[in-house]
Amino acid sequence: MIDIVSLYSELASLSKTDQQQRLLPLKQKFPGQVTTLEKMLTIDDISLSSSQLISQQLSNQSSISYDALIGEQVMGFTITQLVSESGGMGLVFQGEQRLMSHDNLHAKAHKAAIKILRTNKFNSNQQKEIFYNEASILMTLDHPNVCSIYGVSEVLGNACIVMDFIDGQGLDVWLANNKLNLKQKLNVFEQLLRAMSYLHGQHLYHGDLKPQNIIINDQGHLVLIDLGLARKYKQEISDCADNSHQIIQAFTRYWSAPEQVAGQFCTSQSDVFSLGVILHYMITGKVAITDTVNKLKNSELNSIINKALENAPQQRYLDAESFRQSIHFFRQGLPVQEYSQSAPYHLQKLLRRKPFTSLACVLLVYSISTTLWIVFC
Repeated sequence: MIDIVSLYSELASLSKTDQQQRLLPLKQKFPGQVTTLEKMLTIDDISLSSSQLISQQLSNQSSISYDALIGEQVMGFTITQLVSESGGMGLVFQGEQRLMSHDNLHAKAHKAAIKILRTNKFNSNQQKEIFYNEASILMTLDHPNVCSIYGVSEVLGNACIVMDFIDGQGLDVWLANNKLNLKQKLNVFEQLLRAMSYLHGQHLYHGDLKPQNIIINDQGHLVLIDLGLARKYKQEISDCADNSHQIIQAFTRYWSAPEQVAGQFCTSQSDVFSLGVILHYMITGKVAITDTVNKLKNSELNSIINKALENAPQQRYLDAESFRQSIHFFRQGLPVQEYSQSAPYHLQKLLRRKPFTSLACVLLVYSISTTLWIVFC
């Protein structure tokens, strides 16, 4: 079988030629599903104005316009504007709750993000698979660096997820708009690692880590969004090990692990690869390629990224927490095992980290050695 929802996510970002090349080897085995995919992708080629696009994508049977959604109530929030229509699977609107003061002279607004699925691109089963996968996962999570959910509701006959509104910028835009040193970049990256450590602790892999799914606000607080492709990786492996060659997983070009690109099952170590690519991008401004990774100025940090980007999953960090520990050692001036395990290197790190203590130890050893030499000679 083909995971048609996930495969669509991959194909939507490719050119028409690349889409056909990707689908060609699948046509003989899965002709019906490939035909469905081609129809879904054809919708993207139709040139429409913004209002027409929203109207067509919000309904299969009725004509719901952009204007009809503005002003609608969802879980006590009033839809005020469209925030994003760039996502391949959902439209995101802003909703507001207004709290008036007792004298009705002042008001405070509480914002929410309201995500509505692009219903004309998926049949009913596919809608449930991706839409409720994200909603059900978000309902189980509680972490300051992971987008929180208020609930699942409906607006004009369309199911929607009501989430925390993150007033910030994608990681790529945020980096471009701020001049940061290495320490500041690693501060932000460690927030991402903490979020991913939490997910991996729940046996979840994100599956779509990229700068656009990482939002940072004006205070530098990071929030991870878009868990539509997240999966319980231990359950998948045990349930589907016998037919793993039949499953096609989604991937985002340049940011995903080799096993994701190959359509194999993914675990926390697949996310580790994406995290390595993101760290390289944060430091250099470039997506990691084999020929460029080894050109990082800091050799210790270079070795950490190289381990995260190993081609074989089992040679990478086990999960985001293991990755975070190595970054922590690097930042604290502790020995980085991926760089070297030699005694001289460990001694050098100790001397740099605690020069006075190290000097005292050296003098003590020298004093004892001198005393013993005098006694026995």
